[in-house]
Parts: sequence; C-alpha cells; structure tokens
Amino acid sequence: MDFKLLEDLVCLAHSTSFTSAARERFVTQPAFSRRIKALEQWVGAELVNRESQQLELTEQGQAFVVEAEEILNRLYLARDSARALKKNANNEISVAAQNSIVQTLFMQWMQHVEKAVGPVYVRLSSDRLADCIDLFVQGTVDYLLCYTHKELGLGIDPSRFQSAVIGMETLVPVSLAVNAQPKYCLPGTEHDPLPLVAYTHQSLFGKAINQLLDKQPCYLTRRYENPFAHTLKSMVLGGYGVAWLPRSFVKDELMRGELCIAGDESWHVPFEVRLYYRDPDNAFAKSIVQVSETMASIPSCKIA
Repeated sequence: MDFKLLEDLVCLAHSTSFTSAARERFVTQPAFSRRIKALEQWVGAELVNRESQQLELTEQGQAFVVEAEEILNRLYLARDSARALKKNANNEISVAAQNSIVQTLFMQWMQHVEKAVGPVYVRLSSDRLADCIDLFVQGTVDYLLCYTHKELGLGIDPSRFQSAVIGMETLVPVSLAVNAQPKYCLPGTEHDPLPLVAYTHQSLFGKAINQLLDKQPCYLTRRYENPFAHTLKSMVLGGYGVAWLPRSFVKDELMRGELCIAGDESWHVPFEVRLYYRDPDNAFAKSIVQVSETMASIPSCKIA
C-alpha cells in the first residue's frame, strides 16, 4: 500500500472538509476522494461517515487514524535516523525543484553553495510543485526549492521542516510582441476579451493569479491550460494568448523583443523562492543552510 494514503487520511482527520484536505494535499477533490476510497478498500471498512453533513470519521476510521499516525511517525523517525547516518564524504545532495526554478535561480544557488563547500554531486528532480513536495516530505530528497506566496500555504509542517528565502521572483503578464508592442494587452475589453494561457486552478501560480483576477477588473477568456511554465511560454511565443510567467524565465525573450510585458505593475504577482530543509546534522549541511540564508540579500537573486 502507498503510505501516502495514510497521510491523506491523517490530513483529512485534521481538516474541516474534503475540499480543504484536498487543497492541503495538492490534489483535486475528486482525486482525493478516490484515494480515501482506495484506502477504505484496502482496510476493508468505511473510514469516513459520508452521510453526515459535517466531516467525521466512522468508529473504524477513528481507531485506524490513531494507528496510521503512529505508523507515519515511526517511518519518519526511521528515515531521519537513516539520514543521520548518511556519509557526506562525497558532498552529495538530492534536490527537488520546480522546473522554472531549475532554469533560473537554482544555478545561482548551486554556485554559491559550491563556492562555500567545494564541488557537490547533485541528484536533481524537477517536476510539478505537488510532486516536489511529496518527494521532500517523504524523505526521497534532502532539499526542496519552490515558489511561495504570502497568502497561499503549501501544507508543509513547520514543526518538521525549516526554510530560508533564497531569492525573489515576480510573475508578469506577457504576450507575443508585434511591431515592438504586445499582441494582447491587459485589461482587454468586454467585446474583445483576451485569450488566457493559464495554469491549472489547483496549482500555486494558478491560485495566485485567480486571486489577482478577482481583484482586478479585466476581460479574459480561458483558452489553454497547463501546469508548466515552459509549456505556457511556448504557447505565448506561438501567439496563442497572454500568460503570467516568472520574469527571470522570460528575460531573454523580453530583451530580444520576442515577448512584451502585457500589463503595468498592478498586474504583477510577487513570490519568494524558498529552500526547505531538515535540521542540519553535520558541517556540510550547516554550510548549505548558512549560504542559503544569505542569498536573499544578494541583488542578483531579486527579480523585480
């Protein structure tokens, strides 16, 4: 059995609804419900009372979640113990990072790390935010590099993990350039809404942009959707619409005049780039943390 299902049930037990639990686990509600159902099938008993108006576990569910939490705690402790015995003679680390960070701030981070500790062997995993978080929380990787937004949580337990801001990023609306002007420019008009090349609603960028659009009057029609910034950039370069992309991710296209900013600063969305890590237990790990904690003050790591 995938022990992520145990984490799902524990999360549900501490939530007020399937919706909030699914949001914390970075999956859609239907997908989360299927995972709970799969766990119930494995256990052979109903764990959630679906006839109640409020979320509540059945008697079997209440008993099972206590054991599930104990199992997870033991797994986490076992993994932490194994990690404490890990040899660092070869300066080896594993990192999970969102794709657009890998192509931008990650390299700056590695340069600063290697300047402090010497050559490092890096096992890098690049994927969607939810998958990167899973890899980190489960202990598959040592570090997590991701975007964070002050109004949107990631569901990472601060009592288990620490973090440091290593840089700043800004999502900016961009459009294909035509005669040095944006093909599409915000806010659009009621009779001619702009085609939006969008992130998925459940993604961190998608949630942040939805918040912005709730506050800013504009006229957009959602035409294309994908969770990856590099896919959205390709579609914008193809002239398919306007998209919000990390400024550092499109700086070369902006300088070459292939893309244009499609709205003033009121349409920009600031983010932090954070490094999540476990309590450093050796000099090598402590050096990485110390380097990371100083990066946010370096001008080159601030992308306005």
